[in-house]
Amino acid sequence: MDEKQSMLQPQIEYIPIKGLTISPFNVRKQVGDLTDLKRSIKSMGVLQPIIVRPIEGKLEVVVGQRRFFACKELGWENIPAVKRKLTDREALILSLTENVQIDSIDAIDRAEATKKLIEDLENEMPRSKAVEEAAEILGKTTWTIYDWLRLLETTEAVKRMVQERKISIDTGARLASLPKERQAEVAEVIRKEYLPQPQAAKAIEYVKKRPELPVREAVKTFLEEVEEYSVTVSFPGLLYKALSEFAQANKLTIQEIIRRAVKKYLES
Repeated sequence: MDEKQSMLQPQIEYIPIKGLTISPFNVRKQVGDLTDLKRSIKSMGVLQPIIVRPIEGKLEVVVGQRRFFACKELGWENIPAVKRKLTDREALILSLTENVQIDSIDAIDRAEATKKLIEDLENEMPRSKAVEEAAEILGKTTWTIYDWLRLLETTEAVKRMVQERKISIDTGARLASLPKERQAEVAEVIRKEYLPQPQAAKAIEYVKKRPELPVREAVKTFLEEVEEYSVTVSFPGLLYKALSEFAQANKLTIQEIIRRAVKKYLES
């Protein structure tokens, strides 16, 4: 490695854990269960250093919050880290992009951090341009960014269902178009009916157009009016082969076999 390459390499230091604090621009609000991470660190060590920034005479953890807490709980005194001089915006962008890239942050934390980034960018440009800039930074479409922002317009109950992955992010975003007093109930009905995303979107639109109907009645009416909805099903190769042979022998389609099986299950 030549001198120029050496200068570009991040300098890893072992920094006392006791003196570290969490950056207010760290986008992760909950660290979750650290059991597996602690087991891995205890066995293999910290494979990737955390990133800290010096500010006002202290060091803030910008990236690697879970690793920091895991090492702290393990009783480590020092942790491998890279120091970087970062502005508030750079700290937010670094934390957000790292978590988005590895998909390690829940949808609501991500949406709140993205909103904060857009609000900061709005100091320099119109909102539409700020959204486009945020999308460019995060490697996402503007449509995706708007979906994330719409999640923040839903009730706490809906946000919790998105966080727990009981409903999809897209469904959560669409629920924001409903009055807040109807959002959670519609979400719960969609979850219980196991509606696939396209049908969930149509059900929400139907409920919006029929405000005079109670939520459950509106969704039930919608489902009765829909002849069928599509679901993608994947089968292991051998099972698919067996289904194909059975379908041919009985002059049926695989779709018809699945439809009959589901109907029989629902009637049992």
